[in-house]
Amino acid sequence: MKKFLLLGSVTSILFCAACSDTEEDLEIKEESSITDSEKKEDEEVEANKEQKEETPVESDNLQIGDSATINDITVTINKAYLTDERNDDNLIDVSGVLILEVTYENNSSEVFPTGRDIIVESNGELAHSYDLENTLLEDIQPGESIEGRMAYGLENEPEDLTATFEPLINNEGESAIFDIKPDTK
Repeated sequence: MKKFLLLGSVTSILFCAACSDTEEDLEIKEESSITDSEKKEDEEVEANKEQKEETPVESDNLQIGDSATINDITVTINKAYLTDERNDDNLIDVSGVLILEVTYENNSSEVFPTGRDIIVESNGELAHSYDLENTLLEDIQPGESIEGRMAYGLENEPEDLTATFEPLINNEGESAIFDIKPDTK
């Protein structure tokens, strides 16, 4: 009988120990599944943040390749890129030079002076015209078009570039803003 009681006691102890291990295992599994789902949520949140950062903000501004017409003068910014070209005689110390390749069309009845009506801003700072060879500073006759390049000296790293077209012959004070994303050339 003592053996039977001893065997029963041992069995009870083992059964209780097994049950307690199972409860601990369940608690550990629950904790680990909570941790796994929290990790998945954190990863999804991080992925959404990265996607939002990579997704460019939509802008109402014109883009490279678009055309703007103000007072019968149409300008198209065909291409934008940074260049290593420099003018040793230039008084402004620049960190970079932006080139805009543009097309002007004069559909007005007056001669139009090109190359003096596009203002570039880099990170909110005005970029100055930069004197390089073969830059566009010509008058265009009525009914004609011309292509050329315009150069701007940048004093900071170009992260947010815009070009504003505001023709000199401008009765209403209109302007067109282009977002500029320079190619690497």
